[in-house]
Amino acid sequence: MSVTVEGSLRIKRIQGANGPFCVGDLLTEIGEFRVKDPVLDQFEEGVYTGRYIIQRIFSWSYTSNGRLVVEIRARLADLQIDDGTESTVPDAPAEPDPADEQSQPAEEGAESPAVAREDDKPAETASAPVADASPDRRLFGDELYALVVERKPVKLDPAIDDRKRFREQRNRLKSGLDYAFVPEEQTWYPAESEQYQAYLAGKSEA
Repeated sequence: MSVTVEGSLRIKRIQGANGPFCVGDLLTEIGEFRVKDPVLDQFEEGVYTGRYIIQRIFSWSYTSNGRLVVEIRARLADLQIDDGTESTVPDAPAEPDPADEQSQPAEEGAESPAVAREDDKPAETASAPVADASPDRRLFGDELYALVVERKPVKLDPAIDDRKRFREQRNRLKSGLDYAFVPEEQTWYPAESEQYQAYLAGKSEA
């Protein structure tokens, strides 16, 4: 059973062996939780307020520098950002990359309808690589690749099995294809597009 709460999510970007990844601290009226969902990897450091649908709360532990760290995590089914302020977050202690963690067993919590299941995933993430396909086609899949070629908005699917591939898609959009992320929509827009320029104008006037 999921619960919807209002709160603020403080996101920190950490440089790991697999490249940069993001973790978050979700502050709500029912408590403070650590969030390490793949969707956070799209965000810049900062604080984001909005509504968060928590699918599951559970404890997680790991060893760091010879000490045992126990944290209370929240797994999100969805997040609806109302406002975000990008800013540098104070350095945090080193911690494991969530991409290296073992998957949680199925009995640990049923997925909510807001989370894409294996047979519900968009076709672009399930497309089989084609031998003569371009690197971008292999990375994004046919449907997302078509959007990129036409310089249309792109919404990545954080529910794909390979979190590292999700980051590769993010990196390619941001650094190689000149796309920019709008957190309130969780959508990537061409940096030159009217939609993104309007977004920037709105932020500057706020």
